[in-house]
Amino acid sequence: MKKAPQQHGDKRWRRVIHAADLQPYLDAVAAVLETELDAQLVGLYLFGSAAYGAYEPGRSDLDLQAVVRHRPPAEQCRRLAHLLSVKQLPCPARKLEFVLYTAGAVAPAQRHPRFAMNFNTGGGQPDLLQLDAEQTDSHWFLLDIAMGRAVGQALRGPPPGDVFALIPYLWVLEAVLDSLTWHLAHERDDPNTVLNACRGWRYAMTGIWGSKQEGGTWAEHRRPDLSVIGQALSARMSGTTLPPHAVLAFTALVRHQVQACLERFS
Repeated sequence: MKKAPQQHGDKRWRRVIHAADLQPYLDAVAAVLETELDAQLVGLYLFGSAAYGAYEPGRSDLDLQAVVRHRPPAEQCRRLAHLLSVKQLPCPARKLEFVLYTAGAVAPAQRHPRFAMNFNTGGGQPDLLQLDAEQTDSHWFLLDIAMGRAVGQALRGPPPGDVFALIPYLWVLEAVLDSLTWHLAHERDDPNTVLNACRGWRYAMTGIWGSKQEGGTWAEHRRPDLSVIGQALSARMSGTTLPPHAVLAFTALVRHQVQACLERFS
């Protein structure tokens, strides 16, 4: 069996770099969790773009993950959702995506991570609270953990690498393939479909996680003949869409590359 690429984060993004105007909100979320969960709280973690220098005000979501010792009752999860809702605690980002895990759900690693609570809240959209992980696609949560473990930030508690177990490389590749399928089914003309594919391709080839922008830049350098990558980088900033046939062709190429890595290291 060949050795898979070493998994690590891009060292350029290892410092705390979230926008200063997020700090009061992050502290407020931490205060809610510390009050409501008390000694049950293991840690609170900033994942996603705000953790590795790619946060864009008005465009980016805010991804927070918390870990507790034992699964809280459903009523306590509903109370947390109420307290974290933008109706109670205005979020400076486009949307808060908050996931709560038990310690046993994230270490040892699980092929299909099962959250205790998944909650989304943002201006102009209804709150979404999910308490049954069986009803959701698990690949999103596995990818978030894999990336967050590498480049996330601890807001409370131990470093993410001490709490979240390393996700096996092959599991991550399988999740990347699942995400490609989802994007083609739901967002075939979206530039983020191309850029998420670039990020997954980069990880498959190098073991490095980073932003969608970085993934696109890496892929563009690797394949300058593929104009759809540059178009996606530009379209993401302008809010325009891409020709679906170009997105389909590009994601097929990435699927082939990721599948080759999966077979090579199996």
